[in-house]
Amino acid sequence: MPEQPNFLIIMADQHAPDAIAALGHPAVKTPWLDRLVSSGVTFRNAYCAYPMCTPSRASFMTGHMTREHGVWELGTPLRSDMPTWAHVLRKAGYATSISGRMHFVGHDKLHGFEKSVHPDRGAMLMPYTYGCWDHPQTDDHVMVKAITDAGPTENATSVEQYDTAVVDAAVTELSELVAHQDQRPWALMVGLLLPHFPYAISQPYYDMYEDTDIPMPRVPPGDQSYEECVPPQFVDSRKWLGLTTDGATPEQVCAARRCYYGMITSMDELIGKLLTHLEQSGAAENTWVVFLSDHGDNMGEHGFWSKLNFYEDSVRVPLVVARPGDPNAGRACHAPVSLVDWMSTVLDLTGEEAAFEPLPGRSLLPLLDDPTQTWPERPIVADYACDGTRVPMRMVRRGRWKASFAPGHPPVLFDLEDDPHEWNDLSGEAPSQAVLAELRAIACVDGWGEEPLLEEIRAHKRRLTYISTAEKRTQG
Repeated sequence: MPEQPNFLIIMADQHAPDAIAALGHPAVKTPWLDRLVSSGVTFRNAYCAYPMCTPSRASFMTGHMTREHGVWELGTPLRSDMPTWAHVLRKAGYATSISGRMHFVGHDKLHGFEKSVHPDRGAMLMPYTYGCWDHPQTDDHVMVKAITDAGPTENATSVEQYDTAVVDAAVTELSELVAHQDQRPWALMVGLLLPHFPYAISQPYYDMYEDTDIPMPRVPPGDQSYEECVPPQFVDSRKWLGLTTDGATPEQVCAARRCYYGMITSMDELIGKLLTHLEQSGAAENTWVVFLSDHGDNMGEHGFWSKLNFYEDSVRVPLVVARPGDPNAGRACHAPVSLVDWMSTVLDLTGEEAAFEPLPGRSLLPLLDDPTQTWPERPIVADYACDGTRVPMRMVRRGRWKASFAPGHPPVLFDLEDDPHEWNDLSGEAPSQAVLAELRAIACVDGWGEEPLLEEIRAHKRRLTYISTAEKRTQG
């Protein structure tokens, strides 16, 4: 067996941070993820760097924040001159493979991986923009139909079929990697589409929850409506996404959440297939298994669905790291961490040096070795600059405090210890101003919030639109 550990990294798409039974969720059925939680360290305060697929994955792969890697959009290609942790592992002698979804836009589908054994869903060759900032935000309410149409399907959904094919290809690749692991250690990335909406799942998984008490979204304290609890900074997102009160009935909300839990259970079974094959191959004793998601899903909390905001259900993610024979197996770490930390962790593990600009992340190895550490002064930063806003937004979490800023809008400040569900915006209270000033200084340390950044993003969107229009014209 090689001295270096192998890696099996499984990334879900839009998995809410606490939607795992072993983490205390009252309804969802996840026996294989529960097993993984019991064998590893679970980071209960892990955050993505951008609550949208493509930018979040770019930060996970490169270890950089959005301004450094430049992926501001769902349709933005990641530059091929940006080193990724796959490059680091290859430089350290690893065989690297990817199966499935990673939202690589453009013609470069590898970004450091030696080969892809199953393609991403849809070629995604053409860059495109997702929301023109040269026009006012419209009241699209794009998620309402996704909720009202939620329900079971007679046959496996296209998402289920895709993920099954991804896992089958990954199992075949895993056998090949294990057969040659005496030559090189390996890293296999498996990108799943589940449990991403539409909120639909085949009948057997829907039926698994027939007698389950499906928890409904939390209601605001007192007699407030969801609308009254939306901070001004999030109003454009409210216009675009819509709220539960825009037309969905309680029965439809319940059906959507039931479908979502069914999608997670379907995904859980596929993860079980991977873990079973890993164990049967004999490679489990030297393989790290990492489970994470690119972002969460609001699932009706605060009246919002999907992601695309800084509420905990959207920007926080599940992250489990299971090492063979880990003395800390089954423990939780509550220190705030970020998906950008994975690149720094790989560099730490391999002893490789980052021969490029400094990285914002920290190695997770100290927390894996001692999960009781809390890192109270470590700030976590996330960005958002797509539809649902017309300015760049930034979140800063440090210790109990979490703030978000957007030029031209009042800030938002939550105390996550006293108010974990984020109902009470403290930004207007006098005692909070010192904390808010400290977090704003952290947000602006790299020039964020200045007018050139706004123009940079607008220009980026215009370039994407131009390219997309030109390529559609020639393809038509």
